[in-house]
Amino acid sequence: MAAASATVAISIDSMLPAFGEVREYLGLSPDSSSAALIVTTFIAGVGVGQFVYGPLADRFGRKPVFAGGLVLYVAAGFATTFAPTLGWLLAGRFLWGLGAAGPRIVAQALLRDRFRGDVLARAMAIILTVFLIVPTLAPIIGQAVLRFGSWRYAFAVGPIFGLIVLLWSTRLKETLERRARRPIDLPSLMKTVVAIVRTRRTIGSAIALMLMSAAFLPYLGSSERMYGEIYGRADTFFLWFASSAIVMAGFTLMSARFVRRFGVRSATKALFATLLITAAVNVAVTVASDGVPAFAFFVVATTLVISLETALTPMLTSAALDEVGYAAGTAASTIGIISLLGGAMLSPLVDTAIRTTVTPFAVGFLVFSIVAAFATAWANGGQARATAS
Repeated sequence: MAAASATVAISIDSMLPAFGEVREYLGLSPDSSSAALIVTTFIAGVGVGQFVYGPLADRFGRKPVFAGGLVLYVAAGFATTFAPTLGWLLAGRFLWGLGAAGPRIVAQALLRDRFRGDVLARAMAIILTVFLIVPTLAPIIGQAVLRFGSWRYAFAVGPIFGLIVLLWSTRLKETLERRARRPIDLPSLMKTVVAIVRTRRTIGSAIALMLMSAAFLPYLGSSERMYGEIYGRADTFFLWFASSAIVMAGFTLMSARFVRRFGVRSATKALFATLLITAAVNVAVTVASDGVPAFAFFVVATTLVISLETALTPMLTSAALDEVGYAAGTAASTIGIISLLGGAMLSPLVDTAIRTTVTPFAVGFLVFSIVAAFATAWANGGQARATAS
């Protein structure tokens, strides 16, 4: 499941070093933004896939839908690798992203079929740890294969990895019994979605995930600008970015240990408290420094807040899925739509405000984190009353 979830990251990061050659091959100018569409169309495919794979997995079972997504992933990946024009390349990337959404969504449903509570949170943490390590390794792999051939070699890394995961997944056993499968007609699907969003712990945790996504996305979108333009470290940006990813992976792996020792609810409270204190200190120092604190402080504080946010993600995801196991596939799709699309809509409020200082990022992260903490407390408050009754 960890390898399957990593297919999204490797499909983006392994080809980043090849963008220069892609522009040259397609006859684009060196500063053309058209190459960025290679990432955008892939993400669009992943977004569309959020809507379909969960209900399909609840209707036809986990294994065939999981394998079907990987087959599309591999086929579209190789088609993109041999695309002759930009139009064909972008069409292939959209289908590639559509295939990538399958293993991502179905993996969550499959894990929920097998686990609940603390065990589910630990499994999610291990998977996210692998997901975070891949972006630090994939560009290195892409750069290495470029030494042996054209940009197509870097693009082929993704589908080859997907083929390995597809063959590996044949060992999986179906986790959804036939009697538990659900119809896929529109009235039944809407009834299921309404039941999911009316589950207090699920919707509260999904809203918290959305807000955490809104806090984190400005880092992805503006980190190069903050490091390069505000701090003048453009030449070493990749090293700082990779280092933060390694720290994030370490925090996430440690969160699995905290859950094992203290339980998911206590670990969630402790991490949120630490996050809010750290984010508040970050805001105070940033504002006192006129929006540009010392570079060392910026690196440490930013790495800490994004690492704490990432460590909370598997806990919030497992909490969102815990009480809706009867339709885990549809629930995974619904949670993904709320968190990813909602986060993408909120994050520009911060992203567009980052210009000459890092104050918008620091303040935005604190505000989103506070609201996410309240959403989580509300969600778990409902669970506490249900347990007491």
